[in-house]
Amino acid sequence: MTITRNDLKIFKPELLGSSDDAGGQRTKSEVQSGQLNELFRAISDIDHAQSAVDIVKCYPALDTADTSILLDGHVFISQKPADPLVSMLIAESAALGDADRMTDMVEILESSVKAGQLIRNRLIGLLAGQDSFPRSYLQSTYMFNGKEYYENVTLQQGQVIVISVEYQGNENANWPRFEHFCEVQKTVTGGQGGQVSFKPPIPYDTPNYDVMINGENGCTKLRYVSDNDGIKYHGVSALTAENTANTLDVSATETELLPRVRSVAVSTGNSINASGGNDTPTSVIMKNLQTPGVSGQYTYSFEVPDLLNNDYVNQILKLKPIASGTSMSWSVSVTGNTVTATGTPRNWGGSNTGGYVFDPNVTLSYVSADKYSMYDSNDAFPSGNKIAIGTTSMTITFLDTGYGNLVLSEQNGVFYAEGRIFAELDYNTGVVTHYPDAKGEFSVDYVCLIEPGLAEDNAVNFNLLVADPIPETFYLIVNSSDGQTLLSASGDENGVITGANISGSIAGKFVSITFGVDVDLTSLRYDISETVTLSPPPELYGLNPLRIKNGGLVESFTAWNTISIQHTQTQVVANPAIAQTYNVRANARFVDITDATGASLWTLNNAHFSVEKATGVVTINSEFSGFSAPFLLTDSIGETALVTDVQLNKLVLAAALSQTFPVGSVVSSIQNLGDMQARVSAVRDMTSWNNNWDLDGAPATASMNVVDYPIEVVNNTAINEDWVLIFTSSTAYRCVGRRIGQVATGDTVNDFAPINPLTQAPYFIIRNQAFGGGWNVGEAVRFKTYASANPIMMLRTVQSGHSQITTDRAVLSFRGNES
Repeated sequence: MTITRNDLKIFKPELLGSSDDAGGQRTKSEVQSGQLNELFRAISDIDHAQSAVDIVKCYPALDTADTSILLDGHVFISQKPADPLVSMLIAESAALGDADRMTDMVEILESSVKAGQLIRNRLIGLLAGQDSFPRSYLQSTYMFNGKEYYENVTLQQGQVIVISVEYQGNENANWPRFEHFCEVQKTVTGGQGGQVSFKPPIPYDTPNYDVMINGENGCTKLRYVSDNDGIKYHGVSALTAENTANTLDVSATETELLPRVRSVAVSTGNSINASGGNDTPTSVIMKNLQTPGVSGQYTYSFEVPDLLNNDYVNQILKLKPIASGTSMSWSVSVTGNTVTATGTPRNWGGSNTGGYVFDPNVTLSYVSADKYSMYDSNDAFPSGNKIAIGTTSMTITFLDTGYGNLVLSEQNGVFYAEGRIFAELDYNTGVVTHYPDAKGEFSVDYVCLIEPGLAEDNAVNFNLLVADPIPETFYLIVNSSDGQTLLSASGDENGVITGANISGSIAGKFVSITFGVDVDLTSLRYDISETVTLSPPPELYGLNPLRIKNGGLVESFTAWNTISIQHTQTQVVANPAIAQTYNVRANARFVDITDATGASLWTLNNAHFSVEKATGVVTINSEFSGFSAPFLLTDSIGETALVTDVQLNKLVLAAALSQTFPVGSVVSSIQNLGDMQARVSAVRDMTSWNNNWDLDGAPATASMNVVDYPIEVVNNTAINEDWVLIFTSSTAYRCVGRRIGQVATGDTVNDFAPINPLTQAPYFIIRNQAFGGGWNVGEAVRFKTYASANPIMMLRTVQSGHSQITTDRAVLSFRGNES
């Protein structure tokens, strides 16, 4: 049987809308082509005011009364909404099933972020509503080269963590298992005193570290999160330039799944070191080198003759060289004076998203040996130097050898252990003041980094402390090295910094400045404003932004996935008359005429118009009686291609396209549904049924003859389901579906054709001759049926804002090939 356009249909689920019950099995209710609000409801004033996310399920299907096969059926969004505040996505997940409802689809979307690596077990017990815990729980100890060191975990502001209750065995009613995803409110490093603040607050009480549950304690745990790649998103973009070679320049490669609100935040009084002033101690100021990023290049080499490279800097202080920029994750290796940075592509952002600012450069940050050197307290402290804050590793050894030694933690010049202060270090002189306790006096050994006492220089490179800087708000002040002159400068919208005796530039977050006189870098202070993105609370749209990668900024195109490129043009068919001709583009992929309601005039027998594909001539064959003017003749050219790499607003293809597409052509990511055909799996029989869908039993005495009498399915009625026939006598049985439950009873004397109430047609047909005899009570027959339809999940996001568009639409296209 020939498959025609009429055989490709998209069916609605049992229930549309936003309720928890929305979704469900496929029905025979078709999505009408060209009609508005067939899947998504209309966008309300409230949606535009506060933002919204709508999730719908539908079923692209090959709807024939046989088992014809549609090869590589696929769907894509071929027209995006005209409203810039509205975006569309298809979410692809193998976990999406026919029976899934709204709550299941939300869980699938939120599964993209899961609890990951353990940070700390035996976390303190928390009370419901609590939003902090002591930062000492971010601290642990480890051994290195025979010495004990403190390992301090740092959590960054905005980082997502998980607080969970975990244990083996049966559920404890007093301490139920759960995972709480929360966001760190302020950057914090493990140590004594202070709190780790997070939001939202913990929803339930958690057990203290000494509470026993099923013989196990320490059940409250702190974890990082990990990304789950089980979800792929398919979006739509547009060409911003004609295609050349094997690259496509597009308007966006990411889409905001979750609505966001943008605002401006001011950051003032920032320094390039953590603390300190003129000739006073400061933390380590990393030196920066920068080189332009090159598209497709993942390895960059830097010659760094002044690199301070040793185990203490790299392993203990964790100040080994790091690379950043071009939206890659970086690994760094050092060979002699050469530092090699190797990047791995990750999510690309851009100004179209507002969630990530693309830095086109690769920046290497490292500790310079020209500025810092190692010092051991067994040596004389060099005059004119000072100790860099946060770089000291101090060990005390008690004179009473029974107490051994202690490794102390550094905090603002004091050194502590066991909850008390033992020593204070003068960063300018290296002198240590002792504070002995009942254990008695002790000796002190320490190593650290030192630097010249006055940080004079006439140039500096550094990274801004904000994520999305606004260059024209940059303002800088700095003292001359003699302290007699205060210099100032400001930036413009192009990132150019100017001022008396000051010149420089801002590129992304990287600042490079040259001074006309020597200055004291420790006195440098700057103000900068940034664009911040606020996520509305999840209860507004039912999705938790902490459980979706990148806070809801998702890739709408992925490498090694197929895309469709298409360009559509229209012309009016005025006063249609038989034998009229119109010209469209030769070899157009799609040609149609639609009326004022969006109804298509295409028919299998060309009743209203016909197309000569090779020449592009369209001939009118009727006066369009029964349809409403005006009439639009549409033709689309297009082709499919494989994406091998996704870059900033650019798609790299495996091969060049066969034709040139103009600016504005639509580029769509394709979800491949595979070959679409109703079929039946292998049939198995077993001696008993224990309601275990994951395990088959021993073969039954009798068996079904499905070679001569195969179980019959057809494309327009079969569903995706796992079935079992359970014999209640030697001839009678009941039919149960894994997801939909019992649907009917039957016997071996008559043909069995259980009716699907949603389609009013049989799920399948088993001829009575297939059974034979010899069946015993309790024996069972198992098989699966597969539909020629697959469920897909579509998402519509409405950003907060005002829109002048009153009527809008997006188009979902469904295609495939005949076998």
